[in-house]
Amino acid sequence: MVKSFTEIIEKISKPNDLTSEESVFAIQNILSGAVSAEEIAAFLMGYRMKGQTTEELTAFVREMRKAALNVEVDTANAVDLCGTGGDKSGTFNISTTAMFVAAGAGVPVLKHGNRSISSRSGSYDVLRYLGAYPDLNKTQVELLFRETGMAFMFAPNFHPALKYVMPVRRALKVRTFFNMLGPLLNPAGVRRQIIGTFSKEASVKMIQILRNLDTEHVFTFYSEDGLDEISTSAGTHLNEFEHSTGDVTSKRFQPEDLGFSRSSLKQLAGGEAEENAGIMLDILSNRATDAQRDVVLLNAAFAILVSGLAGSLQEGKERAIKSIDSGEAKRKLDLFISETKRIVSLV
Repeated sequence: MVKSFTEIIEKISKPNDLTSEESVFAIQNILSGAVSAEEIAAFLMGYRMKGQTTEELTAFVREMRKAALNVEVDTANAVDLCGTGGDKSGTFNISTTAMFVAAGAGVPVLKHGNRSISSRSGSYDVLRYLGAYPDLNKTQVELLFRETGMAFMFAPNFHPALKYVMPVRRALKVRTFFNMLGPLLNPAGVRRQIIGTFSKEASVKMIQILRNLDTEHVFTFYSEDGLDEISTSAGTHLNEFEHSTGDVTSKRFQPEDLGFSRSSLKQLAGGEAEENAGIMLDILSNRATDAQRDVVLLNAAFAILVSGLAGSLQEGKERAIKSIDSGEAKRKLDLFISETKRIVSLV
């Protein structure tokens, strides 16, 4: 029986792994504000040095999901496209652009995202620059999704318990397990995801956690060029889990496998929100470079496959191409902007 948070810190400092009960005790104390910032910092650094087990991280995710504000919508076939961030590659907002391509292909999208942390323009930043209002509350997100089949859930609005952790993370300025767990905390409980990670090891760990949870179909991946996207400039290490089989499979994917030409990282470069918004508009308006278009098509193809609305990756690619070429992807972006404006005005 765990008696105190000090016992937890002492145990991981030895270093010894935590049991599920101890993991639950630790994260509950952190999320409830029952321990000091100094104790949280000691735990984060001790845990970083010890290393994480799948059992511990699964317990953390379960408790953090319970502490979130849940978005209550029908998530059948809905997908989330997100990443851990931290790749410092300076690319444009690939997954945010792919969100609208997938939506234009008929896929419900419930994207979980944030402001820029390590990049110059996060999902929130580029959407806000385009005139949308991504800072919606629970009721507004539910209304938006029911009316459009799309939503963006701004992470700080749905994880109030993390307010005790954020100042500590900012002060430490090092990566902690929270970087890995963020993409696993979709407030709508989406069971179909594609998740980019900051390392091959994180990608493997995350697929193991998701296998223990209520997951239908998910890919986690890490590209050899360092991107937390499925890349067209290098090979990508993919991990896939499907509930129907219960198996995790891993493979190395290359852009040529789906008929895409190689690009360079320079061709995928972005910048501040203004520049990235321009690139997004160019792609969705079918006037972007081949390199910009292809990397978005590739990521959208995987999202469409994971949704269950395409029977193969090739079909996902074809539906992604049609989404852009028909103008449906751009119409979805325009609808997202106009509807978020309207919903905010109702208050």
